[in-house]
Formats: sequence, structure tokens, C-alpha cells
Amino acid sequence: MPITLEHVKEATKRALDAGTYKRLKGHEHVAVFIRPAPLKGGTELRIGYTTYKVEKDAYLVFIDLKHDANFQHPVLYELHNLEDGSIRTIEEKYPIADQEFERSLIPHILPGKEGK
Repeated sequence: MPITLEHVKEATKRALDAGTYKRLKGHEHVAVFIRPAPLKGGTELRIGYTTYKVEKDAYLVFIDLKHDANFQHPVLYELHNLEDGSIRTIEEKYPIADQEFERSLIPHILPGKEGK
């Protein structure tokens, strides 16, 4: 069954509530951003100095684990497969290199507003 943007929002909220994004041992300041339009399979994402290929159509979620930090710090990218909802997680230290693409991300969960 294909997933929707609402499925992705619910999945990221559950993951945050379950502590899935706690990777910095008490120093988290998590912000979650979602690209509302799915990426097409075959799309290439340049993150920092690495290019990642999106294998199948997927929603992109950017999880900034230390939202108040500048420069390089731990972040996660999730690709939520449209067909079956499976999630590919990419651990990185950089934002997406394309500023226009980065602007296409909308805030979903911001620090201090978790659970609202």
C-alpha cells in the first residue's frame, strides 16, 4: 500500500517519541524537516562531499540532531519508500549541498515543540 506525506509525519513523530533520534547522549536539539514532494527513483542527492542515489520513489526527511549548532555535526536523512514505507537512513555530518533543494524542506518538528 503506498504511503502518504501524513504517514511519514506520523512515523517521524513516533520515532522521536520513542527516542530513535537520540544519538548525542543528552545533547540533542532535534529538528525534523520533510520535503513534501517525493523524490523520484534515480535522483542523486549531494550531501557534503558524497552523492547518494535514491533507489526508489521516496519522501526525504532531514533530521538535524543538533539544530542550534553551526558547521559540521551529526544529522540523519531518511528516505521513506513510497511503495512499502521502508526507511533507508543515511548518517551524515553535512546538510544537502544544493541550497535550492534545501529550501524545499518544510519544518515538521522543531526543538521545544516536540509533541505539539
